[in-house]
Amino acid sequence: MDVLVIGGGVIGLGVAWELARRGAQVRLLERGRIGDGTTWAAAGILPAARADTSLDPLDRLRGLSHAAYPRWADVIFSETGIDVGLRHCGGYYLASSVGEAASLVASVDYWQDLGLKVERLAAEGLAEHVPAIAAWAKSSKFKTAVYSEAESQVRPPDLLRGLAQACRVAGVRVDEFVGGELVRRGGRAAFRVAHRDGSGVAGNSWQDITADAIVLCGGVWSGQAAEDFGLKMSLVPIRGQMLLYRLASPPFRSIVNEGHRYFVPRDDGHVLVGSGEEEVGFQNGTTPECLAMLAQWAQGLLPELAALKPVNAWSGLRPATFDGFPIIGVVPDAANLFVASGHFRSGVHLAPATAELIADLIEQKPTKVDPSTFGVGRMLTSRSERALSAVTFR
Repeated sequence: MDVLVIGGGVIGLGVAWELARRGAQVRLLERGRIGDGTTWAAAGILPAARADTSLDPLDRLRGLSHAAYPRWADVIFSETGIDVGLRHCGGYYLASSVGEAASLVASVDYWQDLGLKVERLAAEGLAEHVPAIAAWAKSSKFKTAVYSEAESQVRPPDLLRGLAQACRVAGVRVDEFVGGELVRRGGRAAFRVAHRDGSGVAGNSWQDITADAIVLCGGVWSGQAAEDFGLKMSLVPIRGQMLLYRLASPPFRSIVNEGHRYFVPRDDGHVLVGSGEEEVGFQNGTTPECLAMLAQWAQGLLPELAALKPVNAWSGLRPATFDGFPIIGVVPDAANLFVASGHFRSGVHLAPATAELIADLIEQKPTKVDPSTFGVGRMLTSRSERALSAVTFR
């Protein structure tokens, strides 16, 4: 079987690697450079999850991925020598308002029902566990805190490098800087790209690339690439911004979360601070207002940051769906076209299980999670809506 994967982020690389290890002939096309997209900008947080106790399909997908990550990390390291930064570091969840505290308490009940090891902490307990934020814990801002033992992290740039190299080791052909669009050819799909001459320069003629299966993993651009298949309106780009600090040593070893904001400490003393959620279309880039908000929040928890300047800042566009579930499955009226996108803030975490689910669907094998929740059909627009505009994936 030959498979064409469109998109070189963590989802696309994961799908390509899984299929190649199953014996497929895989070619991966990336519109830019591998490692320059949304995955690179991610924090790499892996919240605790269990598949064996989960009834909800999305929770089960998370649980399958969480269990798969140690295997991914081990195989990637053994085949490429690249450490993807998987660390079982635990995570703290903080609440500084009554509403946040109520929501966190409800989450504790749910996590415990799943059999996850979580512990509620009073202010004194949090200060003892994480001395660097003891002043915050003992202030009036503290309402409650929870420790989640199984929370983990990976380092996305290293994960991308490892997956890309593992794909090449498995025989995947990886082509960068290839833009195009998905087009209909009867009841099937093909990927239409500008034909390149012997020097590699794109000309005015076009070439169709076909395959037994085509998997669209283009992140926020997936809807634009598959406009002719009704997916133009399927994804909303949500911008997230990030700050990076460098300390002499990690201020703490665990991830610290408060709502959508977080600290992610790295072994080398780097600390990531994220992240905002902004609906600004396909506009990437940082803004002084959002970075100032993140810095103020971070300094409120970790006062020593006030004396430091961030060493870097960046942003990424997360692919969100209207119902909050990723899009994973076959396009109903195109037998060879599959989609794996719309993972929003969880693309890194859900990548292993998504790759396995897509591979099972392509091979028509039983799946470990009910795919109907993630079906492409729920996202399709009418042909009249498709005709409103024509956007080429370049």
